[in-house]
Amino acid sequence: MSYIDDLISEHCPNGVKYIPLKEAGTWYGGGTPSKQKPEYWLDGTVPWLSPKDMGPSRISTTQDYITEDAIRVSATKLVPSGSIAVVVRSSILDKRLPTALISVPVTLNQDMKAVVVGDEVIPEYFAHLIRASGNEILRTVRKTGGSVASLNVPKLLDFRVPLPPIVVQREIAGILDKMEMLEAELE
Repeated sequence: MSYIDDLISEHCPNGVKYIPLKEAGTWYGGGTPSKQKPEYWLDGTVPWLSPKDMGPSRISTTQDYITEDAIRVSATKLVPSGSIAVVVRSSILDKRLPTALISVPVTLNQDMKAVVVGDEVIPEYFAHLIRASGNEILRTVRKTGGSVASLNVPKLLDFRVPLPPIVVQREIAGILDKMEMLEAELE
């Protein structure tokens, strides 16, 4: 048995529980302030996250920034650091499900969702979990038809994932974080 198997046996003698994604925390949607109003974009200081920013597994900056006024007048909301962002509408969904841990407060465009996890979930674990489940999520919750690839958000939120105890989540996230760092060094 592996170290993780031993932890699971010790802390989950009856098996790991599964929860729908919607029970992991509070989910946020996004919005786009009017592009016709330059005052919402010029000299903006608030990161505005869109699918084009979703390359790295951790996000600390974005290509576009908006103003505080833009937040007040649009559908976009400020999402706290430590949240996990997921692309729900974009042609990139033809290839993969972009997911990232957000390390600064951001706003989201309308093609994004983000979750602020609850007390029973470690953000790093959850980001790795969604990323690792990406192909299965795309296979089961992707909408058919339409001009741009998108996810059926209610089905996404009902997608079930394993949620072991915090001690197990912490170990899994730690191992996967180390693997990511080693991979980055190799590149």
